Amino acid sequence: MSQQTVKQIMRKQPITIQCKTPLTEIIHIIVTSQQAQLPVVNNNKKLIGMVSLIDCQKALLIGAYHCDKPVTVNDVMKEEFMFLNEDEDLSEVAINTQQQIENFFPVVKDDKLIAILRRTDLLVHLHKNLSLCSKTQ
Repeated sequence: MSQQTVKQIMRKQPITIQCKTPLTEIIHIIVTSQQAQLPVVNNNKKLIGMVSLIDCQKALLIGAYHCDKPVTVNDVMKEEFMFLNEDEDLSEVAINTQQQIENFFPVVKDDKLIAILRRTDLLVHLHKNLSLCSKTQ
């Protein structure tokens, strides 16, 4: 594979949510965007967490059972997650993300979210590259 970077296939202007976003709004955004994960950013676009469909499902089950206070993104987001740099080599990313269960990776520059890379975009890229290799043989 010739050296290609995350920048070449990343998706700019990702859908994000802010701190304190209520769970009902998070679920609405996830369902309407058909994006199973959302990056959580502060007012300066600094990436501070990730929230997934599974996180929301857990929160709904616990909240319904205990009838707790309203849940916000701060209650359910993950603060430890894998993120990428736009200059990372795609072959390295493909290798490094194999053991990850996530299908969505935020792309960060100077602590700020600039894009996302979906696993399907990476898969399509790898498939195209494989197709090109087989045509040259």
